[in-house]
Amino acid sequence: MAEDGLNDYERLRQENIRRNQEKLAPLRRKADELSAPIRLAKPKRPYQVRPKAPTGPVRSSGRARGIAPGNLPPDLSLTPSLASSILGGGAGTNVRAADDFNAGRGMVLMRAHVRNVVPCSIESMRVLPLADQTVVAAGDKRGNIGYWDVDGVSEDADGVDGVVFSYWPHKCPVSAIVAHQVAPHKFYSSSHQGEICLMDFEKEKYSMVHLWEWPVYSLCQAQNSARCLYFGNEKGGLTLFDEREGKVLTTWDVHEERINSIDFHPEKPHMLATSSKDQTACIWDVRNIKRKEPDSLKVFKLKKSAQSAYFSPSGRMLAVTRYFISDHFFTLQLA
Repeated sequence: MAEDGLNDYERLRQENIRRNQEKLAPLRRKADELSAPIRLAKPKRPYQVRPKAPTGPVRSSGRARGIAPGNLPPDLSLTPSLASSILGGGAGTNVRAADDFNAGRGMVLMRAHVRNVVPCSIESMRVLPLADQTVVAAGDKRGNIGYWDVDGVSEDADGVDGVVFSYWPHKCPVSAIVAHQVAPHKFYSSSHQGEICLMDFEKEKYSMVHLWEWPVYSLCQAQNSARCLYFGNEKGGLTLFDEREGKVLTTWDVHEERINSIDFHPEKPHMLATSSKDQTACIWDVRNIKRKEPDSLKVFKLKKSAQSAYFSPSGRMLAVTRYFISDHFFTLQLA
């Protein structure tokens, strides 16, 4: 064995490795020169993990889209002049008798009675239950709500009466606006994004009281409690929400499709009427509704979608409208 500690075989192996490295060195330099422009033109992108496709049904609820309950547009404090005007009016508890109203004399369209309240087409409307003044609230398809103080002093010079105040509490069509006789200074509104908002004139601001996981298409306050809200969704579910407790109490599957309207009987606080896209209008007793397959007091079957169903002031008749090429309106006599 030689002084370097290697035998003949190892020395021959090391010599072959050295000669091969000398032959490959020019080839490596040439490969680097040729690949340099390619590396500069196409930088290496970091590895990205692709998200997995959802396996279940895609939900369109506000909660699934990550919309927090407090995610309201900025600057929703009410105009002090609007709040003071509303607070100055008393609750309208008196209902004028039917024989005291003449449609021919009382319902006349005049230029002073026309006002652009919201920028888009109106989806819902409500007149505040005030005794001494007229205030109209209207919601459009983009989520705007406009308040027309008909008795206010207008600065316009076109002869149109009243003052309009506009707000943007929702981000999609406003499905309903409600106000209770005993609390006319608090307005609730709902949207197709599942939001239920409260406009409190005493606090002079908007707030979101509930965010439902499905679009809300109808909204109504309980006859004997202004803070108990009934709302309908696109699946035919009727939900009871108690604002005092801040939670949903129960949901009934009363229809097979979307609930378009909800209305309580004026004299019987336990009785309500609903209309639905499933071509039916129903009357229910909320004291005895079952969660699954509930029994209604009365079912009115139509040939098209029932767009609305509202009790008359006396509660003896139910006015129903249905969707068709031309508008259809009829009344049903209740026994």
